[in-house]
Amino acid sequence: MGIGRVLTDARDLVADLGKWSRLGMHVKRWILLLVIACTGISLGIAFILVQIYRTQPFPEWVFYVTLQPVDRTWRALLFLTIGILGVGVAVVQLNRSLLLAVQPPYAQGRLVDLVYNYRLPQRRPRIVAFAGHRGFVALQTHRDRFGEKLLGIASIGDGLLPLGLDEPLVRSATDRMIRPLDEVLEVCAELEHGTILTGAPAIRSRRGGVPIKRVFLTAVGQDPQSVIGGTTGLVTHTDAPVRAEAIHAIREADVIIFGPGSFYLSILPNLLLDEVAEAIRASKARKVLIANLMTEPGQTDLFDVGDYVRALHAYGGFTLDYVLVNSASADRVISERYAASLATPVVADSDRDVGGSRDTVGLGGGHTLKKIGVEDNTVILAADLATRMAERVPTPHGSRDATPGAPTTMSIVVYRHDPAKLASALATLLGVS
Repeated sequence: MGIGRVLTDARDLVADLGKWSRLGMHVKRWILLLVIACTGISLGIAFILVQIYRTQPFPEWVFYVTLQPVDRTWRALLFLTIGILGVGVAVVQLNRSLLLAVQPPYAQGRLVDLVYNYRLPQRRPRIVAFAGHRGFVALQTHRDRFGEKLLGIASIGDGLLPLGLDEPLVRSATDRMIRPLDEVLEVCAELEHGTILTGAPAIRSRRGGVPIKRVFLTAVGQDPQSVIGGTTGLVTHTDAPVRAEAIHAIREADVIIFGPGSFYLSILPNLLLDEVAEAIRASKARKVLIANLMTEPGQTDLFDVGDYVRALHAYGGFTLDYVLVNSASADRVISERYAASLATPVVADSDRDVGGSRDTVGLGGGHTLKKIGVEDNTVILAADLATRMAERVPTPHGSRDATPGAPTTMSIVVYRHDPAKLASALATLLGVS
């Protein structure tokens, strides 16, 4: 075990002791009562044993079992240590066993954190999000319901946030979206048959075809083959220097959210930065994926929830704590339009072992958060997260609406994450009231 791991464990122990000792935890009084009760029981047993020892003959082996050859001081310290450790382990394990029966089905974590969060008023969590621009806005709209502040780390690959621009998000002066780098990198995608697509527009414009094998980063104008030519693994990271603000935000975050957003363009590219991936792996923040409502044609065709979980682990080297997946179905008209573009709903794979009961927990507004399974140690939760909304899009060439003098855009009904439903689900998941 390295010295760094020892220091980290020591800091965690000190932090835990600090939590247990806080006023209002309603724990110290019961520990004191337990100590007094155990002392009384021990004295009673000791008096009985002394009386028997003085009045009744004992076999010779009792002399050695009771450590009579050892000095009384050392005997007392030894038995005290064994007793304290035994009581501590028994109390912790008993509480864990009881908690399994009464805690919400989506709750997980250490005993000290569960008690601390329940007993003491705490600040709302600080949140870092890796998502698309529209996903950031959906998270930020009702961010006050589930978080103290939101820092979005824009993708280096989608080209939606100009270099050097830190953009305040709608309705808030504290929530911002920043770029992780001060230099320009391009995201490239290698297809299964070896073809390489360079740049977000080339990847985004795909509609079906050969699946994407992997994505990687290159400098502008750099030959992609020079990056992946000598590599044997699936994932090729880059050591480009990341802005200190981004790394600090990840380290200080209580929750790290991935999505909603383009998986290969808005989420995975940042995980290809060594410093970002390392900071996420080292973070004790809860890690949550908000699954997209639909797959992306030409990118995540036929992906289910498990595919997203495994891809994030492959690129970032960490395991998610939770996935939030939409449980509501789109109406027939919207479903047919998405199907025509080869997009399908993102669902949990029902053929896999779900690892436990499918429990339901109430949310405000009549919604529910339902545990539907466990995928690679990640809890899968489903809720109604979607809504219909109208968006204006460019009028397609050849459309009957594309006539001379007609508007260059048209309005269509689309399926999007509902900001209010998303906020309610996150508030319940994170234990924010």
